[in-house]
Amino acid sequence: MSLLRLRMVQGALLALGYLLIAYVTLSYGRPHGVAAVVWPVNALALGALIFLKRADAWPEYVALATANAVAHYAVGDGLVPSLALGFANGLTTGGTGWLMARTGVTQEQPTRTRTVLGLFFISMLGPVPGSVVGGLALTFALGRTVGVAPLSFTWWLLDAVNFLILLPPCLFWRSAEQRRVAAEFRRRFGSDGSGRLRTLELAAASLTLTMAGALVPLTGQLWLIELSGTALLWFALRFGMFYTALTAMIFSMGAVTLAMLGYWPGATAANAAHVLLPLQAMLALTMLPSLVVAAIVSQRERARRALHADARRLAYALEGANDGLWDWDLPSAAGFFSQRAARMFGYGPEEFKTAARWDLLIHEDDRGPAKAAFEAHARGETPFYEAELRCRHKDGSWIWIHDRGKVVERAPDGTAIRAVGTYTDISERKRLESALEHLATHDALTGLANRGMFERELERAGGRLERQGGRVAVLLIDVDHFKSVNDTFGHAAGDALLAAIAERLRATARSGDLPARLGGDEFAVVATGQSAGEFDALAERLCSVLSEPLEGQGYVIKPSVSIGVAVASSPSAAGEEIVARADRALYAAKKAGRATWRFFGGAGKVA
Repeated sequence: MSLLRLRMVQGALLALGYLLIAYVTLSYGRPHGVAAVVWPVNALALGALIFLKRADAWPEYVALATANAVAHYAVGDGLVPSLALGFANGLTTGGTGWLMARTGVTQEQPTRTRTVLGLFFISMLGPVPGSVVGGLALTFALGRTVGVAPLSFTWWLLDAVNFLILLPPCLFWRSAEQRRVAAEFRRRFGSDGSGRLRTLELAAASLTLTMAGALVPLTGQLWLIELSGTALLWFALRFGMFYTALTAMIFSMGAVTLAMLGYWPGATAANAAHVLLPLQAMLALTMLPSLVVAAIVSQRERARRALHADARRLAYALEGANDGLWDWDLPSAAGFFSQRAARMFGYGPEEFKTAARWDLLIHEDDRGPAKAAFEAHARGETPFYEAELRCRHKDGSWIWIHDRGKVVERAPDGTAIRAVGTYTDISERKRLESALEHLATHDALTGLANRGMFERELERAGGRLERQGGRVAVLLIDVDHFKSVNDTFGHAAGDALLAAIAERLRATARSGDLPARLGGDEFAVVATGQSAGEFDALAERLCSVLSEPLEGQGYVIKPSVSIGVAVASSPSAAGEEIVARADRALYAAKKAGRATWRFFGGAGKVA
């Protein structure tokens, strides 16, 4: 079925239902001397259009106006009055629907207090034009037996109170929300203890409302109807907007039915209009506060769910990013640390409560810079706070943390009051950075510093000479006859010899000296000291230690080394010049027969 055909069928069925209900209510009202003492048909029709999401569709209102005219004509009104009355009812229903659509009081809008108050004022204003036209038409239809003003007021009151009573269930129906609420009810009203308590609560609220309504005809005290407002507030606070509106509508229809049957204080066949009209107004005003409260509760529940959803999304994001959350109240030093933040340091949440506790974990070398960075941000000098620092884990190890945050609340004078931020464990990143840095600055086979590191250390040593004085020495070391080792025992044995030389060199060098492998079988040491004698002793030890035999699988290698030593006492001589001098000294050691060492410019001593 096409959409247009479906809409036409729905409109025809709506008009037919409208016609039947209008005819019944008119047939009941006319014997009492008024147009109608109950008139739910306009509110029911508008509720159906709201439910169908066509509250501002004018063809449907034309069909409703036509059905109304037919109903009036069927109860004996003349053709012209019937057409006028049909037009007036169409104007009432259409005008109210138009106001709702233009002011945003629709199903698509979330339940809120503004929607309830908007419905109230629209229910008051929407029927006004139609009631004026209808009052004039009814005056002629009833043979001028009743004045225009009373008829217009009755018309307006009936439509206004029925809009207030019958429209809310249609307006506040949310199909997705009702499915969620129904699922929640099934969960709560299950077989567990809490479900049974919830069921008892619903039964108690329903019984209270029923008793409030029954007390009026039983006692004859009309004021007891006010007790129903208390029961409806119970529904508003505990069961949501739709169920509050639906319960109020059912209760109101029950009370009106009792009055129509004569089971209401003062209700008789002769004065039904005098009882039913104020009763419906009283019911509408009684249910209004419960709708307002239900709207407020719905807003708070919606905000709570949104906050909960945001909190879950934040938790997922932080967990996925390996982040912990902190929230610091600066005046009191009280802090909140998420479970992930506490676990990052090996602690439980209860062990990690104050900023002072956090400060104790920071490495003393990082504490000052981190504090300075945060204080600069607190003074407004930086847009945010950020620091990378080492922190002590509960097991005693050190972990690297990327700490970042922002002041989110300040006093009127600009003083920082509250800051929030995150921790990220960057220990693995730091380990990889360290590994990459080591690969970039060290020889892969021996683990010694490479040529680039050697040159940078020599440059730094020259800078220290200028500031502190003393001397710098460069020792260039070659493994004698290394090619014959590879040729005789293989490259694996050659690599083993280089690794052994490196290990012995590392063990023999003094603290503060830098041993390095420059490439192939060439090694070097950057040493600092106060006298040439220190470097003599170092070269002599190296010649001895590096010449010790190396035993492998099926071979014994008896290595020897040649060493060239150069010393600089001024920064200008501690660069390329000292390396060139050490190289000439190394050449002299080789020329002297190898397995020895030579100073640049002086005679050496054979080890």
